[in-house]
Amino acid sequence: MFSWWLFIPLTMVYVYLAKLPYEIVLAGFLLDINYYFAPGIFWGHPLTFISILFICVAWYLDKKIIWRKVI
Repeated sequence: MFSWWLFIPLTMVYVYLAKLPYEIVLAGFLLDINYYFAPGIFWGHPLTFISILFICVAWYLDKKIIWRKVI
């Protein structure tokens, strides 16, 4: 089991390996439900918004960068 603070580095690694992983939104949402951050829309669900931001950045970079990876 990992905590919310490991979500960001693990998400960056997963986005790099999988290019456009939409599953991280679900993981961010589930962690936001389990951990209370603060009241409000953005401060109440920061991991969901971070995962959406990572997907948008990966989607943008997918068109700009040629991904040559050997896993």
